[in-house]
Parts: sequence; C-alpha cells; structure tokens
Amino acid sequence: MATQQFKFTVLYKLLLIVGFTFVYLIFSEAIKHAIIKWDTPEYSHAYLIPFISLLIIWQSYDRIKTSEFKGAWSGLVVLLLGIGLWYVGEASTLFIIIKYAFLVVLLGFVMSMTGIKKIYLFLMPIFLLFFTIPLPSFIYNNISASLQLLSSDIGVHIIRLFGISVFLEGSVIDLGALQLQVVEACNGLRYLFPLVTLGVITAYFYHTHLIFKLLIVISTIPITIFMNSFRIGVIGVLVDRWGVSMAQGFIHDFEGWIVFMPCFAI
Repeated sequence: MATQQFKFTVLYKLLLIVGFTFVYLIFSEAIKHAIIKWDTPEYSHAYLIPFISLLIIWQSYDRIKTSEFKGAWSGLVVLLLGIGLWYVGEASTLFIIIKYAFLVVLLGFVMSMTGIKKIYLFLMPIFLLFFTIPLPSFIYNNISASLQLLSSDIGVHIIRLFGISVFLEGSVIDLGALQLQVVEACNGLRYLFPLVTLGVITAYFYHTHLIFKLLIVISTIPITIFMNSFRIGVIGVLVDRWGVSMAQGFIHDFEGWIVFMPCFAI
C-alpha cells in the first residue's frame, strides 16, 4: 500500500512539473509583459501576490496532503477553453486575452488533477493571481479620468473647510495666486489597486458571513476615494500656506505614503 501511494505521489509530481512547464512555455511572453507593468506604481504590489497565493496553499498543506484527488474531465474542458482563449489572443495580438487565458488554463489544469470536489483548495490562490493582471488601457483610462475629476471635486470641498477661497475647473484647482493640476498620477489608483487586493485577502481570512466579506472588499473603494481626495485637499491647504514646494518632489511623495497608512489601517 505504501508503495502504491508513493507511485501515486510521484506520478502527480511528474504531471505537475510537465504541466507547469507547458503552461510557462506558451504563456512566457504574456507573463513577461505583465511583469513589466508591475514596475509601475499602480501595480507594484503584484510582485507579492504569487507569494501570498503560495502561502495560502502552504497553510492548506495538511488538507491537501490527506485529500484523495480524483481527476475530472471537466478540468480538461476548462483547460481546452483556456487554450482556445490563448489562440484568440495570439491571433489578435492582444496580450490581455492571453493573460486571462493563462488563469483559465491554470484553473483547468489544477481541476483536471484534483477533481471538482477538491478544487476549492486552490480556488483562492488562483483567483488572487487575477489581481496581477493589469487592466486594459481603455478601462484604466476611463477609471483614471473619472477618479481625477471626483477626487478633485471632493478635495476642493475639503480645502474650503479651512476657509480658503478656491475655484475648480476640470481637474485644475485654482487658489488664486497658484494653480494645482490634479494629474493622472493623483487619480488614486495607486491606492485603489493594492487596497482592493488587500480587501480580498482580508475577507478570505476573516471567518464571517459572506455579506460581511463583500462589505470588506467593497469598502476599499470609498476609502480610497475619500483618502485620496483628503490628500489632495491637504496639499491644497499646504500650498496655500507655504507655497508650491508642498506639492513637489519628496514632500509630495512622502504625503502620499503618509495618507496610505491610514487607508491600510482603516
């Protein structure tokens, strides 16, 4: 019996090695393209996500080790669907389709090894990898423009709370002698993307009803919008009091880090 179990384990290890090698070979270019995007401030947190996925798997290692996996043909269907998406992405030269196809192939491969009943052990680690994929440019640009305008509007209201006369035109905050441009880098996405990811991870580890898990994730959006607007408002007040240097260089970047800490805590 021990020999059979050993052979069974070795077979699974060989299949895993061969499968992951195959997945890497056909998706290597898309993976490299995604990693290049990770060097931007909006997606720099993505470097940590694969390790968090591995940590979740490691925490479930005892259950995985004692589980009886029975392969499912439905996993092969999902895998073939992912290969089909990969082909569409290659034919259309759209990396975004290839990146999502990678997750579908990975899910199908794992499902074909574990079966439908045991796939839940790996669903969260695979789902987290979704947050390593940068948004398509047209979606990113639309969200960015909307957040710029919304954050500027709320930021101006915060400035007015300090008794400062201010006028807003688009994303330009007019303080009279000085004007501040709320540029794309101040759209709040540098807060939003890591905070949503953190919200999903927190909800996963927080043992409670599904509705409260959803509230944790959804709450990251208004928290991001308000705190980013608060940062813009504070910068406006500091510029009015001590000059435009408060919105430039190290001080500007440091203010961003300072405001992110309360976001993280909330």
